[in-house]
Amino acid sequence: MRFWASCLLVLGLLLPAAAGAAVPVSDGFPPPGTITYDVWREGSKIGTHSVDFRRDGDKLTVRTRIRIEVKLLFVTVYRFEHDAEEDWVDGKLLRFAAKTDDNGTDRDVLLERAGEELRGHYNAEQAVLPGNLIPGSLWNPATVDQTQLIEPTKGRAKAVTIVDHGMEQVQLATGPVQAHHFSITGDLRREVWYGPDGEVVQAAYNAKDGSLLTFKLRAGPDIAPDVAPASTAAAKP
Repeated sequence: MRFWASCLLVLGLLLPAAAGAAVPVSDGFPPPGTITYDVWREGSKIGTHSVDFRRDGDKLTVRTRIRIEVKLLFVTVYRFEHDAEEDWVDGKLLRFAAKTDDNGTDRDVLLERAGEELRGHYNAEQAVLPGNLIPGSLWNPATVDQTQLIEPTKGRAKAVTIVDHGMEQVQLATGPVQAHHFSITGDLRREVWYGPDGEVVQAAYNAKDGSLLTFKLRAGPDIAPDVAPASTAAAKP
């Protein structure tokens, strides 16, 4: 948890603080590093999700890596691989790039700042988005103050409404933690729980087949053996 607290200190410097932000973060400057989540489906761990933060002067680079594999009788029936990179300077998203293999369907996104817009492409389609949008990668606590988010695998703007459920207890492998639960509804649907320092401790959403995918924070190398998560509120379909 200490690492995530430090990471969010950077965001307090590099990301604009929204008025009345629902998830406050502290000021400060942290070291770089990587945080990892385990991905669960129906009581089985099916993958990992890591977020890596790097600082170079006033530039913050955030790299996301997701690997999911669902097997049936030792045969892989679904695979999802996603790699994304975000570059931020002075609270502005300068560049978002992502490559996704969605069970054999390739998705390639590139958005780069051009004045007050983000311009680029999704596969062969040109894309132009407002420059104040942020990716729906959830790590940024300002996510819960948005009315639109960039869908990370297709680079498209999605209208969202945020529902605040207040504080809830989330069970991690290392024990319970109090977290602020929000539902992201609308064109992009996610459940997300932010911890006391603004870190994402848990996220969940429904897969294409309707099953619930739950992302749980892994606390570090001394983590307890794999433990299936307790039931969580299902993301809205």
